[in-house]
Amino acid sequence: MQFPGSTVLAEDFGLAKGYSSRVVVDGLCNPSSVSFHPDGWLTVCDSGHGRVLVVKGNQREEFATGFETESWKVDADTGTKRFLLGPLSSLWVDDETLAVTNSGLKDGQENVLFFSGAGSVETAKATNSVGPTSDDPADKGEGNLCGMSMSLDGKTLFVAGQGADAKTWILTVDVKTKKLSPKFSADEVGVEINSPMDTMAWDKNSILALYSGAGGKEDGLVIRWDINSGKILSQWKLTGINDPMGFARVGKTNDIVVVDNNWSLTEVLPGKLARVNLDTTDVKVIATKLLGPVSCEFGPDGDLYIAQLGKQFDKELGQVIAISGIK
Repeated sequence: MQFPGSTVLAEDFGLAKGYSSRVVVDGLCNPSSVSFHPDGWLTVCDSGHGRVLVVKGNQREEFATGFETESWKVDADTGTKRFLLGPLSSLWVDDETLAVTNSGLKDGQENVLFFSGAGSVETAKATNSVGPTSDDPADKGEGNLCGMSMSLDGKTLFVAGQGADAKTWILTVDVKTKKLSPKFSADEVGVEINSPMDTMAWDKNSILALYSGAGGKEDGLVIRWDINSGKILSQWKLTGINDPMGFARVGKTNDIVVVDNNWSLTEVLPGKLARVNLDTTDVKVIATKLLGPVSCEFGPDGDLYIAQLGKQFDKELGQVIAISGIK
């Protein structure tokens, strides 16, 4: 399946030779996640609008609506609110059920909602929320839940959480019981890089977690966690990447693609798409002029779908684009 969209010249996004791109969905406000239904429908969190959309052929439809939104940052000098966020991640549990992180609530109140068909927040089944996990006064509980992935056995969802920088978590959701629990904390094992943004099932015994680190610094990290022991099996620094926010595996290889948001509080800066070989840590840049990329996933057509903020955040300029040529 290939989704329709306007043709976008490769040089618009600073693509390397051999790659091409197109816009698939536009008019979004701070889109935050892309995923696919088993039947191939593109699914995107239109976060600033507090909803999740599915794209079927030429039609976009509201699937999950009524999410609360909040401004992620407030300028200390001017009081200006920035980065309006609602649902940050959605993932199909099966062909009828969509899991969505309810990320527009306050830290310590956020949960994951399960929609058994299209509907509003009130119709969904909710997990519990997770309160403070440290003695830090700034720790109000888990929040900014994002970057969901499914274990290979389909029993567990993994979720990235950023309730407080003092202790950040990869959490799990038991799909059957709908219980949300803290699972892996980099801080507990001496890793200073925080802000987990995305997760990925790597094999039946391990997952990868993507950490963006401090905004504007080249300190991104990928950690491979052992699901059973909770130990770090390996970790990789992402050379030349400032603020990685999403990743995807390239087929069955040991390569991943990573989107670098190049985050700024005041404007959307040119972002990158890079391919990273985890055996050699070689980084190959594919695009240099993306518009605030935050999430990526390969579609059933083999193209890479990327959610990006657009030329300005908090406006209806967000997009999902597709990049062809990654093999």
